[in-house]
Amino acid sequence: MLLIDEGFLTAVQYCVRCYTITRRLPFLLYGVVTLIGKGGCFFMSNHPASGRAYKLVLVALMTAMTLIINRVVPATPVYHLAVDFVPVYIVAVLFGPLWSALTYAVADTIGGILFPVGPFNPGITFTLFLIGLVFGLLFYRKNNAVQSAGANPGVIPARILWLKSFIAALATFAIKLFGTTYFLYLTYGGPEGMGYFAYVISRIPNCVAFGALVFVLIPAVQKVIVERIRI
Repeated sequence: MLLIDEGFLTAVQYCVRCYTITRRLPFLLYGVVTLIGKGGCFFMSNHPASGRAYKLVLVALMTAMTLIINRVVPATPVYHLAVDFVPVYIVAVLFGPLWSALTYAVADTIGGILFPVGPFNPGITFTLFLIGLVFGLLFYRKNNAVQSAGANPGVIPARILWLKSFIAALATFAIKLFGTTYFLYLTYGGPEGMGYFAYVISRIPNCVAFGALVFVLIPAVQKVIVERIRI
C-alpha cells in the first residue's frame, strides 16, 4: 500500500509541476509521456503490488490529462474540438474497455464539478463513456498475449490499426453527432431557437473534424507512445 501511495504522489506531483510551473499544456504532455515511458522500470518490481500501483497511477494520470485537455479548449454549443480522447485511448489499449470508459466519464464528471462551464449534463458524460467503451473494445491488447515480461503491449499491424481507427472515427462521429447533440439540445435548446435536426446539421462540421482527429491521431499515438510502454 505504501508503494501505491508513494508512486501515485510522485507521479502526480511530477506532472502537476510540469503544468503549473509553465502553464503550458505541451510541458504537461512531455512530463506524462516521459513518466509513462519510464514507468515500467519505475513502478514495476518484484513487489506483488507494483503492477497494481502502476495501473492505478497510469489511470489516474490519464484521467487528469483528459480533464485538463478538455478544459483547456474553449467550448460553444456548436463547436468543441479537443484531443482529450488520446489519454483515453492509451488506457483502452493497456487496460480494456471498462477502464477507458470510466476514465472518460470520471474526467468529465470531475471537470463538471471543479471547472463548470454550464449545468452538469450526465447525458454527455454517458456519451463519453460510450466512446471510451468503443476504444476499449476495438484496441484492447491483453497482457497475457505478450510473449515475455517487459515486452510492449503488442504491435498492431498497420492495416488493422488503420481499419480499427476508421471504425472508431465513425463510431465517435455518430455518438457525438446524435448523442451529444441530443443531450446538449435537452440542456440548452438549439442556438438561436433552431430545432433538434437543424442543430444536428449545424454540428456536422465539428463532429467530422473530431472523427478525423480520431482517425489520424490514434495510429500516431499507438506508434509514438503506446508501443514504447513497458508492461
